[in-house]
Amino acid sequence: MLNTDKAAHLEACPECDLLIDASEQVREGYVSQCPRCLGVLEHPLRLSIKHNFICVLTGLVFYFPAIFLPILKFTMLGNTEAMSIVGCVLALFATTNYGIAGIVFFTLVLVPLVKMMLIIFVTTRLYYSVKTPFLAVSFRWYNSLSHWGMLDIFLLGVLVAAIKLANDAELEPGLGLYAFIILLLSSALQTQLLNKKLLWKLIERHGQ
Repeated sequence: MLNTDKAAHLEACPECDLLIDASEQVREGYVSQCPRCLGVLEHPLRLSIKHNFICVLTGLVFYFPAIFLPILKFTMLGNTEAMSIVGCVLALFATTNYGIAGIVFFTLVLVPLVKMMLIIFVTTRLYYSVKTPFLAVSFRWYNSLSHWGMLDIFLLGVLVAAIKLANDAELEPGLGLYAFIILLLSSALQTQLLNKKLLWKLIERHGQ
């Protein structure tokens, strides 16, 4: 029979629902992970909800310049072309590469925007203690979409392409590249510093 005192300290992993003994307090500088899925359960040094919201808001401000402004401008044989993320998607659709265009649109355009909107929705409702339905569903969707983000892979692809074209064309970084780097850094910082355990506790307290 399960001891009631031990049961009071059991918590479910938000990623795989494994019951874990959370009676011991995690010290600052240490990370508590799920033994089954290795998901981060607690990190005492992670940013507060308010600071986390600032990270997301920064990413949202630079999202549209990163998507619509040119990432690179390259000149070859007197012809100058400017490449943006939206331009890449439209070019792929125009050349009937619908599958690749759909993947690029989903991972680089749709997923980052939806993730930011979801985490803003969750954190603002929790910060102001607003009783709102669908908090748990929204945060669960946010965690699921985190596996589909490809911003870092796209930046790596741009760097590889720039290196290969360096000897054949004149390359010039566009404003979109700087906005994209800021978007990538803010997204990585927000994800790394997100206190999921705290958010799940607040969701349980203020509404599902």
